[in-house]
Amino acid sequence: MKFGVQIENHLGIGYNGVRKVALEAEKSGFDGLFICDHLMGRNEETYRQPCLDPWVTLGALAQATRKISLGTLVSAVGFRNPSLLAKMAATLDHVSGGRIQLTVGAGWHEPEYKAYGIPFPPVVERMQQLREAVQIIRSMWTEDQATFRGKYFEIEGAWSYPRPASSKIWVGGGGEKTLLRIVADLADGWNAVGLGVDEYARKLEILRLYCEKAGRKLNSIERSYYGTCVVGSTEGEFRESFNKQYGQYRKAEESTGVFLERMRSTRPLIGTIAEVAEKLKGFQELGVSYFILYFPDKDGLGLLRRFTDLVMPRVRVS
Repeated sequence: MKFGVQIENHLGIGYNGVRKVALEAEKSGFDGLFICDHLMGRNEETYRQPCLDPWVTLGALAQATRKISLGTLVSAVGFRNPSLLAKMAATLDHVSGGRIQLTVGAGWHEPEYKAYGIPFPPVVERMQQLREAVQIIRSMWTEDQATFRGKYFEIEGAWSYPRPASSKIWVGGGGEKTLLRIVADLADGWNAVGLGVDEYARKLEILRLYCEKAGRKLNSIERSYYGTCVVGSTEGEFRESFNKQYGQYRKAEESTGVFLERMRSTRPLIGTIAEVAEKLKGFQELGVSYFILYFPDKDGLGLLRRFTDLVMPRVRVS
């Protein structure tokens, strides 16, 4: 089982904070450090806070770290031409000594597209763009003078050297009609976000059927899961940490107990150490081999260290 740490770049963490998290994650035995791909915050408070470009930041982290893998979770294909993204990722893989993990998605947060003057087509078109992007990136990483002509993107005799150490591409998202079909047809890995164990199992069955149609086995696709993680040794310790991070989001009409149960139902990796470890094992039994965790205390590192010391030993296997 592998573990990664996610940085939410739109929530106001600067480079020194990101670097501190990356170094702590590497020291603690995490396998990967990932950064989401947003262009700005989502409200007045976060508009004025740092929102670092993930690729520039990963370039700096490639020099600050030595062994942890580095990647985006996920890069929206609408933000950059896929041929440029392929070149960027391959270059960063070279700079980092073969440590890049590329994960792409269709993109979803329309306000930042509008703010930056980037077209935001309907979801059907964004899914087709995602499919074409994966094909272009793969061809540039595996072929000389790659050529591709699609409805939305095309390349003509594109050279891309140096090539990355691995040509594997992950796709992130949970759309059942189109995205999971793209995963089955083209991806080496699938990242799911915020699903409970039962819902994940249901989507996994849909993916399995798409894989059968594509003539491949489900187990040929690495499965990762991303979720917010807040743990405590006891219920009291968990509640104290959770209220510190999320108490302000409780609805006025909700009791604390109702709020906690609502959040527990939508965020499987929050709770006591025993509770979270049990849920991790449930996902593991469904074939998830990589857990990517967001610790909401950002660069405070307390929640990361608590997970490292108290949860990871319970579930990690060699």
